[in-house]
Amino acid sequence: MRPNVLIIDDEHNFREFLGEALETEGYGVQYAPTAKIGLALARRESPAFILLDQNLPDGSGLDLLPKLQAQRLPTTVIVITAYAEFGDAVDAVKAGAFHYLSKPLDFGKLLAILNSASHTSHAPDEEGGSPALASLIGNSQPMRDLKTLVRRVASGPAESILIHGESGTGKELVARALHELSFRASAPMVSVNCAALTETLLMSELFGHERGAFTDAREQRKGVFEAAHGGTLFLDEVGEMGPRSQAALLRALEQRVIRRVGGNRDIPVDLRVIAATNRNLAQLVDDGVFREDLYYRLNVVEIDVPPLRCRGDDVILLARHFSEVLARRYREPVRDLDPDAAARLREYPWPGNVRELRNLVERAYAASSTPTIQAQALARRRHASGHLPITVLPAWKDAPFQAAKQEVIDEFERRYLEGILIRAEGNVTRAAADAGLVRQVLQRLLRRHGIDPRDYRR
Repeated sequence: MRPNVLIIDDEHNFREFLGEALETEGYGVQYAPTAKIGLALARRESPAFILLDQNLPDGSGLDLLPKLQAQRLPTTVIVITAYAEFGDAVDAVKAGAFHYLSKPLDFGKLLAILNSASHTSHAPDEEGGSPALASLIGNSQPMRDLKTLVRRVASGPAESILIHGESGTGKELVARALHELSFRASAPMVSVNCAALTETLLMSELFGHERGAFTDAREQRKGVFEAAHGGTLFLDEVGEMGPRSQAALLRALEQRVIRRVGGNRDIPVDLRVIAATNRNLAQLVDDGVFREDLYYRLNVVEIDVPPLRCRGDDVILLARHFSEVLARRYREPVRDLDPDAAARLREYPWPGNVRELRNLVERAYAASSTPTIQAQALARRRHASGHLPITVLPAWKDAPFQAAKQEVIDEFERRYLEGILIRAEGNVTRAAADAGLVRQVLQRLLRRHGIDPRDYRR
């Protein structure tokens, strides 16, 4: 026998129909037509789940949520209503609901949510070893807070989530964890990089196209919205979308329908959209570059991914993890970090975040065969500049002031240039914009320091 479910709803036919369907699936079912009767039954029976109508004869279901929480019952509440509005889902979650559904009810979706809630309630806590969180490596407080938030948001009703973080922090890993911890985990997660495509190609990638919609559109093609139906769509670098794509995305999020490029038929879609960006979308709204209504539609729940420089000894845990991965690839014993190398890793500010660390450890593995990873291996790049962001500034006690000053300036410029290239993944135009420099000025600086942007491309 599956857990007990209490249905609090004033519509007799709906209660009976839903109850019979749940009993067929093995759930024990009890009924309450009002908030007062429902609260009394919840106190007495402690059901595993409560399916709560928002509009009851003696008050709002949302008003009943705090009273249920005050009883400290081991109960998961799912709000169901015929009067769905955009803000209701957020209000229900803030009041303590696990999820939010509207009538007419999708029974298959309800069963998936009940299954997800059962799994979540028995899953290891955020300190433990949930497989979905295994890729989010780190024990620092910022990472512990992140994992707690991911677990809570993943199982919640928010159908739009915004992930913000610097380049290389692991935003896609967070999106993957959100998907795998949600009731949509059995359906696909589909990803698209909004910065990698022109606006015309992005529209086709998102929504698909009909045959003849544009040159070379020789056959009908489904887009990622349709491919992710029932699951999760991950939109990376969403701040790079153009105005046409933004308008189409807003319509899809508001109406939960899409229309293929060149088509005239609306196609319903059911999915969670997770958007990620390393840019300040609020500032882009102020600048008139990003639609304000789309920003608020995407930002139902926001998750900030901490940069590596704020994560303390997580840098050592990550370096050892990458070392283990490389050891398996090279079929050799795992190399630990030399104490001096570990100290260098802790001191460095990591402008390229986890991606930069991973690349650095891989270079160290490829460049040497010592039993441990030495600081010297970390302090040498295998490209024309001959420098690595982690270097030891020389002692200048015997150097004239001007010569020492120039050396410090040169070292700063090299580190800064390498940092912005890491963040921009070798894209000179993007790096120049991030640095606030004219592209030609940045190219001149790169030539002066012998830095080749191609070494930073992925």
